[in-house]
Amino acid sequence: MIQVIVYQKDKQICGFEISGHAGYAKKGEDIVCSAVSVLTLNTINAIENFTEIPYQVEADEKKGGYLKVLFPLEGLADHDVQLLLKTMEMGLLAIEAEYQKYLTFIHKEV
Repeated sequence: MIQVIVYQKDKQICGFEISGHAGYAKKGEDIVCSAVSVLTLNTINAIENFTEIPYQVEADEKKGGYLKVLFPLEGLADHDVQLLLKTMEMGLLAIEAEYQKYLTFIHKEV
């Protein structure tokens, strides 16, 4: 199962952490893992290419599929970053609604 944690401060997304594999299908054919990967990686790429907000990334495939992205608290007011992160969140919640056995979504206030 994939676990998605979205970190928030004052209703602003300040990071996310994703771990695990869905187990929906065998490696290379798992549409749930693929959808989560596309959403999260595209969001990171968009933030990097279209904004000036720095962020920290930790990724480790050996941990069973692990990605953690954190943004500085002073950058949380950036409209573009929040729009991109909330769009990612919307997509991940839609995946969870359709594939509840394979993805769990948690909000954490920091």
